[in-house]
Amino acid sequence: MEFIKTAYCVTIPFLFLLLLFGNLQWKKYSSNVLAISNILLIGHSVFFARQLLSGYQLMKSFSIDYHRFFTGEHALIVRVMLVVIMPLFSLHSLFRKNKWFSLLLLILLNSVFPYSSWNSYDLLFKIPAYLCLLCSAYALLWLLNKLPYQSPVV
Repeated sequence: MEFIKTAYCVTIPFLFLLLLFGNLQWKKYSSNVLAISNILLIGHSVFFARQLLSGYQLMKSFSIDYHRFFTGEHALIVRVMLVVIMPLFSLHSLFRKNKWFSLLLLILLNSVFPYSSWNSYDLLFKIPAYLCLLCSAYALLWLLNKLPYQSPVV
């Protein structure tokens, strides 16, 4: 689940380029993949929240003064909480297909997790796993008629 943020930060700029300069068919597919990528970011949000909770419990069990970690830089704490909460908005179809929301998520992820902190270990196994996850989420939303270019079932 940690690779989802890296894949999001790498693929979203390419999707924006396709949305700007592609033909109508490429714009349709890139808008759908953008919505799917926003949905997959929810998995990273849950994973990251669980990591934060585990770190808090570890500091508490070793009797480390955890208050100084949470009272440090307030802007960082706000950004970290936004990384956990903002992807949950993509459950709503209005945010899921919104390009400005995706751009905001991209900027937020790059500010909390800079490029130098990305884990590129075992990359040849992470990329196919992400593509399989992307295809399965695409198929699921296609079956549920929740993709941006599908008409709702009446």
